[in-house]
Amino acid sequence: MARRSKQLQDEIAAALAAGEPHPEATVSDWKKRVSDIQRQARATSAPEQREILQHQLEAAHDGLRAAQRVAAHKPPYVTSTNLFALKEMVLQHGPEFPSRVPATDAPHLRRTVAAGLVEVAGGRARLTEAGRVAVADTIVEDIERESRWQPRESPFVSPEKRADVLARDAAEHAAKVARLEAALVKLR
Repeated sequence: MARRSKQLQDEIAAALAAGEPHPEATVSDWKKRVSDIQRQARATSAPEQREILQHQLEAAHDGLRAAQRVAAHKPPYVTSTNLFALKEMVLQHGPEFPSRVPATDAPHLRRTVAAGLVEVAGGRARLTEAGRVAVADTIVEDIERESRWQPRESPFVSPEKRADVLARDAAEHAAKVARLEAALVKLR
């Protein structure tokens, strides 16, 4: 969760204290407001003040319920691990792949389905337009990272084998970049 600025925290607290909803108030903000009102009500013995606090408490409960409804309908977010699993599936099968996946990848790919990056129909899963963009962006980042790295001679390999090991590493690196570029072409 992103950290809020002090100014935004103060603004939300002031709005809630005044009984006004704030667009960035979360469930925890409303719960804090409810507990503050309840604490004030316990400390107050004046009947007219208790009545005012009761109305404020009812309004805070309404705000809490509304915030909970909004939180329940927030679209799921996709983590870098979820995108990695999806990218590997695309690298292996292309933009359309079987809906049966290894158990280690299933929870990650479920989250991408819930986020609308993948659609499943008839035993096949395929990328949506948003999924194509997300995977293509991830592949472009991988290509950029791989292009900055170049294989080097290893001082831990015997001098007579260094050239062979370097040639093998260079070939593997070139094959990896070519595989990423080929997958990117299939996505576009």
